[in-house]
Amino acid sequence: MLIFYADEFGDHSMLTSESDHRALKPGTSRFFILAGIGVRDTSRKPLAEGLLDIKRKHFGATAVAGPWGETEIKGRHLARAARSAATGRTGWCPRGYRELTTPRQVSALLKDLGLVLSTFRPLVFAVAIDKAEMVTRHKDLHPVPIAYTYMHQRIATAMEKLYAGDAAIIVADQQSQHEKIFRAGGMKATRDVLSRNLPRKPNYDLVLDKPLWVDTELSTWDREIIQLADMVAYSVGTCMTRGETPAEPYYLWDQIRMCLAAHYTTGHVLGGGLSIFPKEAKAPKGL
Repeated sequence: MLIFYADEFGDHSMLTSESDHRALKPGTSRFFILAGIGVRDTSRKPLAEGLLDIKRKHFGATAVAGPWGETEIKGRHLARAARSAATGRTGWCPRGYRELTTPRQVSALLKDLGLVLSTFRPLVFAVAIDKAEMVTRHKDLHPVPIAYTYMHQRIATAMEKLYAGDAAIIVADQQSQHEKIFRAGGMKATRDVLSRNLPRKPNYDLVLDKPLWVDTELSTWDREIIQLADMVAYSVGTCMTRGETPAEPYYLWDQIRMCLAAHYTTGHVLGGGLSIFPKEAKAPKGL
């Protein structure tokens, strides 16, 4: 079985401006990103323990033994740690990151995280929803079930073509709003709409119908692996926001790019490991 650990970047609000209902409400993120990191169930233990070893090495054993949030690896934390170390301003950070006081220390952490991606080579899918484009074209749809529909489609196709019909499950941390959408039938309704004109429908039976939402206080291995999904979502979100792939090392884009699934017909990342909705949305340069 493949386990796809999922996380997101940006909010999924579709509220519009009071003065212009064709524009998103100020303060609302333009993009909603859902990232999935697929690993074999047999890799779950060594991957999680490898990430814990990295934390002990760079944050210190004492910090790792404390509250998890003090050493949680997030894309935005890595970016801020790199910028802070370069300027000497480190007072912002969770406890573990206070050990990273120089650019060299941050680079060492980034190197080890990159090696994890290069070594385990997870199968990565990411879905980018351009909500600004949706506002005028797809007001009847919601970003969350769109993202999960695309994720299910890509995973199901991968299971059939690459893994001889093996099964897959999506694991994510607790998201009450997402769970509510699934329970209310929003996922099925959106899947029906988006699958209507597909020449060949994926075998959705190969993917568990809804994510397994875990308690990060209890699922200690899973919460470590979900951090990789956060890193991917953050980097893809930056790609979409900038309109081009990021060059800064703390985005780990080169390593993530190697793990993004290739499209089965074109061999490209776009339309394979990275899906963008709606079709009118601009794709980042450099893919």
